[in-house]
Amino acid sequence: MKKYLITSTGISLAFLLTYYFFNEPLFQSYLHQQFPALILFFYLQSLAVWWMLRLGEKSNWESPIYVLGGVTFRFLTGLFFLAILFIMKVENIRPLMIQFIVLYLVYLIFELFAALPNLRRN
Repeated sequence: MKKYLITSTGISLAFLLTYYFFNEPLFQSYLHQQFPALILFFYLQSLAVWWMLRLGEKSNWESPIYVLGGVTFRFLTGLFFLAILFIMKVENIRPLMIQFIVLYLVYLIFELFAALPNLRRN
């Protein structure tokens, strides 16, 4: 599970570097000003999911409940975060929502690829 944590950190750093170094010249400032907050949110989610996957590893992957719990946790906290953004009425919400969905899918796909090999052993 160290590999999960290291890769998650790498993904987050890659997105932060993209924002800080390539947003102006490459993306013409398309990335929302709240993009670093989105990355921090998803990284904190990854820490919680890593903890759940580590619990699954300690139980020798006898039950898929830890992986399902991680996916469900990511989904529900993502919905809650989106609701907060709508309530706060952030300006330029459309690009922020698109970027949120892209980040959600990237982290979800990474999470599934990290967890599925462990579940297939049973």
